[in-house]
Amino acid sequence: MMHAKLMRATAVLALFALGACKSLDIENPNEPDATRALSDPAALEALTGGTLRTWFNRFTGMEAAGVLTTQAQSFSSSWNNFNMNFYSGVDNPDAGPAAWNRNSRSWQNDPAAAGRTSVEWLWTGMYSALSSANDVIKAIKAGRVINNAADTKRAETIATLVQGLALSSIALNYDKGYVVDEATDLANLQYSNRKQLRDAAVTKLQAAATLAGANTFTTPAGWTNGRTYTNLQIQRIANTAAAMTLAYYPRNATENAAVNWGQVATLASSGMSSLTNAGSGFDFVFTGDGCSAWCNELLLWFDGIDGGRVHTRVANMLDPVTQRHPWPLTGNPPPNSADKRLGDGSFGDETLVDGGFGTIPVTANGGTDFAWSGIAPFRPDRGSYHQSNIGHMRYDLSGNQDPTGIYGGFGPAPVLTATLNDLLWAEALLRTSGSAANAVTLINRTRVGRGGLPAALASESQAQLITKLQYEQEVELMGIGALPFYNRRRIDGLLPGTPREMPVPARELGVLGQALYTWGGSNPAASPTPP
Repeated sequence: MMHAKLMRATAVLALFALGACKSLDIENPNEPDATRALSDPAALEALTGGTLRTWFNRFTGMEAAGVLTTQAQSFSSSWNNFNMNFYSGVDNPDAGPAAWNRNSRSWQNDPAAAGRTSVEWLWTGMYSALSSANDVIKAIKAGRVINNAADTKRAETIATLVQGLALSSIALNYDKGYVVDEATDLANLQYSNRKQLRDAAVTKLQAAATLAGANTFTTPAGWTNGRTYTNLQIQRIANTAAAMTLAYYPRNATENAAVNWGQVATLASSGMSSLTNAGSGFDFVFTGDGCSAWCNELLLWFDGIDGGRVHTRVANMLDPVTQRHPWPLTGNPPPNSADKRLGDGSFGDETLVDGGFGTIPVTANGGTDFAWSGIAPFRPDRGSYHQSNIGHMRYDLSGNQDPTGIYGGFGPAPVLTATLNDLLWAEALLRTSGSAANAVTLINRTRVGRGGLPAALASESQAQLITKLQYEQEVELMGIGALPFYNRRRIDGLLPGTPREMPVPARELGVLGQALYTWGGSNPAASPTPP
């Protein structure tokens, strides 16, 4: 079963790689689309929806999200598909747990290195999405009408949203890049530093929110392969994405302290959740089609109990008594967690036990998000620190690893959530001495509502509430792209030596005749904080 899954995912990766855009400094790979879009309103509308699909597939793609979440010790996997084992390895794996405290791998930013693909994935994909979004807006500003005025404004709003989402991804992941929109002269591109990229992303996302608030529309279901969104929901998605961009941008705790948390609070207060009415919250959901065209690759792997596991660092947080960290050679027994998201770790039925997954058939105390497996699936020679007995099952709606669900690349899964917004909002309130009562209300939505844990109290200290908040972030962000990495990075939670951002890819540097460079390992972990 594992072999078939590896082959399928590798084939999907190859298809995506063939569609990746080229350097920004050579022939524009989207020029055929631009030409057609300027003369064909139907093609322009289809191109608008395509920008969302490109962003979704890259945001959730294993080549980056899989590597980053294993580097963060959120998920764990020793398979080297997508360079996971290479980039999540530790120094001296045979020396025992005391030596497992450093990641010596820099980004392999060399055109001859196999690991270069992880550095290229988000760069090529996000600039491809950005280029198509720019084409849409350029055509509209040139006077092109799509069906009617309302549909034209809808396309302009979504294209502006994707401009912001793409620039946000570049700002979160790279030390520098290009701020490009429909008015940019591509013949005279200059690098912008990561802070400038962040600010440009927030500006575009706020522009999208303004457009969405000023126009009435509903997006076609085909644009997310399943769900529609009103203009007011798009406005809130844009606000959440802007808050996330500001909060997850920092490369270390010092930069995190310098975040404009007041602005984060303002944006999150108009985001995808509601403090006064929990029922008005919603998630931004895309639906997989088996990875034919729509693929949440991260969940294809990590909501599969044979593809990846929850790192024992997180498993130990969920149940410190039974889930020891680092993983003992004898394995960890079934859990007995007070957190209902893990519970007793039971999951599925007898077919999963008989099928080699090693699970316990579900009981009344089975968790909503996690499952225990008695099987350690990874190669022992690659280090027992990769092993874990806990799998992430939250988005397996079948409850039984059905291949027609997330396990097979099908079905709905969120890429931004109301809970993400809740926790950003709560953190901003705590870090600005805002309302502690409101902060604990937001934290307790998942801490009590999903986890069944004792409520956080407004009378607790800021440090105590931040600890409870970070626990919720650890659990609730799992499975949402590379968010666990950004969240760990900004509080200095990564192993020493782990690169905290990516360099401009070698292929781009080569076109420009610039020297290759990288981050992490024996090099600095990240670029200096921009002024």
